[in-house]
Amino acid sequence: MRERGIAMRDLKGIVEVELLVEENGALAPAREYVHRDTTYVEGRSGQRYALRVRNLTGGRVEVVPSVDGLDVQRGQDASFDLRGLVIGPHDAFDFTGFRISHTEVATFRFGSIEQSYAAKIGKPRNVGVIGLAAFQELAPPPPPPPPPFTPPPPAAMRPPARAPGYGPPAPGAPPAPDAPAPGYGPAPAAPQGLGTTFGERRESRITSTQFDRATPTPAAVLVIRYEQREGLRALGIDVDGLYQRETASPFPAETGFAKPPPGWKG
Repeated sequence: MRERGIAMRDLKGIVEVELLVEENGALAPAREYVHRDTTYVEGRSGQRYALRVRNLTGGRVEVVPSVDGLDVQRGQDASFDLRGLVIGPHDAFDFTGFRISHTEVATFRFGSIEQSYAAKIGKPRNVGVIGLAAFQELAPPPPPPPPPFTPPPPAAMRPPARAPGYGPPAPGAPPAPDAPAPGYGPAPAAPQGLGTTFGERRESRITSTQFDRATPTPAAVLVIRYEQREGLRALGIDVDGLYQRETASPFPAETGFAKPPPGWKG
């Protein structure tokens, strides 16, 4: 089992992902469970959560997150072809909801699958999974090499100088061609379990930028599945035993001071 608060990172060391859940009014790292090589987190209905993504590299990275099979920027089926958000070198960003403008999101909150955003738009098939695809930036081409040096001819072999303004003009190079302009049924039944709802408005500001991907496919893909405690138990995950071990005290007898005996007046 992975300990609470340990973030996931891909094998190439490009990005780090951590799910934060609301505890006592503040976001804290979720408790994670690794079961059959799959990472699960526990959620509760009504609980707010966020996805924290950290860029571990010295260059910019574009990340495309999905929740319940939906692209969080557009609310449509998630795809590697959709554009994401660019995170600067060694920087981090918290995805806190489905984006509704450049300044606001609809908060991520756990809820029943029937209440989930995916189910409400008729797409409950992939409820319960959070994904992240990361793309590295295309490196700019190296500058062209300088022209080879040719020493000038000896003075005796140089042609006579012409008076300025005389003589036919040197033939000009043909103009470069213009660069081409850049190209631009009934819903299935929802399964039982936990989903992500389209919550209240929350401020989250972004701006537009230019980013050229180094490859058409992502350099890293990370997946987290979430479920309520009963669902985790049904999968065979020992959630209660893990909690007991994580909260065990190394010195259970050292819980206070001596208790006075009955009748002690002090």
